[in-house]
Amino acid sequence: MYIASPNCRRLRRFRRVVFVFSFAAVSLAAFGQVNVLTQHNDNSRAGANTLETILTTANVNQSQFGKKFADAVDGQVYAQPLYVSALNIAGGTHNVVYVCTEHDSVYAFDGDTGGAALWQVSLGTSVTDQNCGDLVPEVGITGTPVIDLGSNTLYVDAKTEEGANHFHRLHALDLSTGAEKFGGPVTISATVPGVTFDAFNQHQRAGLLLLNGVVYLAYGSHCDHGAYHGWLLGYNAGPGTISQVTAYCTTPTGQQGAIWSCGMGPAADANGYIYVETGNGTWDGVSNFGDSFIKFSTAGGLAVADWFTPHNQSQLNSSDLDLGSGGPVLVPPHYVVGLGKTGAMYLCNPNNMGHFNASMDSCLQSFIASAQSSTVGTSPVYWNGPAKQYLFISSGKDTAKSYQFTGTSINPTPLGQGNVVSDRVGGLSLSSNGTANGILWSITTDSVLRAYDAVNFPTELWDSSQNSARDAMGTYVKFVAPTIANGKVYAGTANQLVAYGLINAAVPTMLQIQGSDGYRPPARR
Repeated sequence: MYIASPNCRRLRRFRRVVFVFSFAAVSLAAFGQVNVLTQHNDNSRAGANTLETILTTANVNQSQFGKKFADAVDGQVYAQPLYVSALNIAGGTHNVVYVCTEHDSVYAFDGDTGGAALWQVSLGTSVTDQNCGDLVPEVGITGTPVIDLGSNTLYVDAKTEEGANHFHRLHALDLSTGAEKFGGPVTISATVPGVTFDAFNQHQRAGLLLLNGVVYLAYGSHCDHGAYHGWLLGYNAGPGTISQVTAYCTTPTGQQGAIWSCGMGPAADANGYIYVETGNGTWDGVSNFGDSFIKFSTAGGLAVADWFTPHNQSQLNSSDLDLGSGGPVLVPPHYVVGLGKTGAMYLCNPNNMGHFNASMDSCLQSFIASAQSSTVGTSPVYWNGPAKQYLFISSGKDTAKSYQFTGTSINPTPLGQGNVVSDRVGGLSLSSNGTANGILWSITTDSVLRAYDAVNFPTELWDSSQNSARDAMGTYVKFVAPTIANGKVYAGTANQLVAYGLINAAVPTMLQIQGSDGYRPPARR
């Protein structure tokens, strides 16, 4: 009988180990290991995860794709869920989804299995006396947080009610434990000549922005109540104690000019410039910029570097037809695109945004892309597909549409138009593997998640109503876009996080792979 020598046994073990690591590497490469750390994936706010290798136009269908789990939370979810892969948390390594609620709670869930929260923290008592039917029954966390992976920190604004007093506070939470960091929380306050920040009337709806070590927060109002302004505030992001480094008011000698952005975060480019759209309010083109695109320089604090205001600004202001119903999106090679409540889409050159011309729009291009909406419209989603560049839009009282971006202009004739009219604003996101397998994910206000073939929009691949007993999403609120990461699609609703993915598909991880001799590769940290 042949007996293998110790060297042979070691060689075979080595080969198994090499195979294990090779298989694990392939599995983890296929798994993607994508992080979603900010609203709509990155600071361009283009809304596309182009590193999705698992979900394809072939396997997103009724037989292969559906609900994986739903985890209850204690309030409405307006903030987009964020995602961190392979995080050391709760005594192990997990892919983690972070969810915030209007009840002022933050949750960390296992993104693959769901179940009991890895941690949950309460950031105070939510506000119930705003007298605003736009967001009921409570206001807490509305704007999407931002994650600094380098310092393992989640930054979030929470609004609280403490007796007769109201506060916005910036919290810096440890990703692994939820504990406060960097001396947080910090009470939000600001003063510019003639104007002081009013925490009761100001609402933090826009996603947070992290840029060059500074966290930026934008503010609008609740139902246009009270004396409010648009604000953009910057706080250093640690590792020292959090403190305010810059403050800008959009209407310092006027009123209103909110930065609502329909939940979108301010956009930022590689040169450190920040872009926002403002709502109706005082405009003079000098210090007051209601209904405008604004480009900010950030060197030495926030300062207006350029701007564009539509020719009909006075009408927009008097009719409550905010330009800033959504937020700006940066598209390559260097353009800014955005939607207004009139249904107009604007394309600007950030190197020469156009300022104001009373007889015509002085930006590069403007046209009516959607029906005038009694509600707001989301910002476009941009994708560079296999043969075309696409812009997808969704607005209240209208159907979703796709347009071609030529690289210098937008073809005003839609490439495709959906057949589902969303009463209020839903959310759009896109996933692809580079230029392949483009899937447009849309949540409509009938509480249905839909997947469309992005190239052949509006060809539908799947929706959550096809097998509602299995896949029903629950009650959707508005604004929040779905998050796509590593083969899963996450949606926030009125009281839960819902996760969708391939049915019965195993999730390969390093921890699940073990050789026959008991060797187990180390967990990724």
